[in-house]
Amino acid sequence: MEEAINPLPASPALPLQKGEKRRNWIRETSSAVGDGPKIAFALFVAFLLMLYSNVAVIYKAQLDAVRPTLVVALCALFMMVVELGQARQSFKLMWPQGALLVALLGVCVVSTFNAIYVHRAADETVDFAKIVLVYLLIENVVTTGSRLRKVMFAMVFGGLFPALGTIYNYQAGILVEGSRGAWRGIFGNPNEAAYGILILIPIVLALAERSRVIVRLMLWGILGIYLIAIFLTFSRGGFLGLFAVVGMMAWKHNSVLIKTAMIALIIGGIVVLGLFWKRSSGDFNNIRQDTSVQERMYTYKAGAAMFLANPLLGVGPGDSMVAYPLYAPKEADCGCHKQLVVHNSYLQALAELGILGFIPFILFIVVPMYQAWRMQGGPMHSDAKALELAMWGLVVCSMSGGFVYTWWPYILVGLITAVKRIEQLKPAELPTRGAHAV
Repeated sequence: MEEAINPLPASPALPLQKGEKRRNWIRETSSAVGDGPKIAFALFVAFLLMLYSNVAVIYKAQLDAVRPTLVVALCALFMMVVELGQARQSFKLMWPQGALLVALLGVCVVSTFNAIYVHRAADETVDFAKIVLVYLLIENVVTTGSRLRKVMFAMVFGGLFPALGTIYNYQAGILVEGSRGAWRGIFGNPNEAAYGILILIPIVLALAERSRVIVRLMLWGILGIYLIAIFLTFSRGGFLGLFAVVGMMAWKHNSVLIKTAMIALIIGGIVVLGLFWKRSSGDFNNIRQDTSVQERMYTYKAGAAMFLANPLLGVGPGDSMVAYPLYAPKEADCGCHKQLVVHNSYLQALAELGILGFIPFILFIVVPMYQAWRMQGGPMHSDAKALELAMWGLVVCSMSGGFVYTWWPYILVGLITAVKRIEQLKPAELPTRGAHAV
């Protein structure tokens, strides 16, 4: 008689009310199906922590020749290829976001040859290529729910570096524009510091929801630090993004009590802003006289003019700053900044990459958000909701900042793609709705 061959052990029926039982069972099933590249995953987590900590910027004099963050990323990519080859596993690139990202990089390359300032455009394209490689790394090493949770914890703890750094700099009088807190490196601009911290808030809440009491209290403490840091940046876009995220949380929550508390939080936040706003350029009451707001409007007009003059490929990746004096309206000659990036990610994509770059960029944002929304009816609903909310924060902040080539859109989309792949490939590993992890 022939026997049916089953390469994997049958998934045991698991009551998932107990966090300890669920963890033990996940370890058993993970070892059976294989987690994918292990060393590459560890290096990716190290890369995230180094990215948030800005260690290469803090110790620039000692580490500039070594470039440790880039070295760790390249080592992770190398080990990913080696470990996938050893395990005879195929390289993963999910449709359509993988194809959209490759198309966006391709447009950057082509646009560089027609750029206003080729050298700057080439540098921006090379930097963006590094982001694309890290995105591919995420798709291929974040392969289980356990790994996804570790990445989220790494991002949350990493976020303490810019948050505490912003608070310290503000207290020490190290201010931007005379009144705004920020940190260093990729968090050296107050708006980018607020935006980079803000997108972590839904992730903190998702982790706290499924953690032990001690870990939950720790995460709530981190959340408080985040909120203080965002406030001290005095970033209007950051506050609008925060209110949008809290509002979306309230809308999605089933509890009337929680909805009411979140609405009260938004109202309280608006009151606090009105009482304690101390930004040198102005507050929410004199926006028409605020130089910063006026400069944004000028960049919008300049970005639109750049797109109309170069509709297919734009002025080149990162070249809106160089092109700004050529396309800025006459009223912009007010003693303001002479070179500015378009302060809107969607206009920035149109201005720098034309319609050919804008289409894959906007689809790369919208499609994964839709996927995350759809997955909220599935077993990984908590992770999907947190990442969708983080994306909403990014979308709102992007309306007042040029963030096309920053890390966070691509890391968040990479994690959404990881959630989708985990649901597809390892359904037995996933918790049922209502189950609690540690």
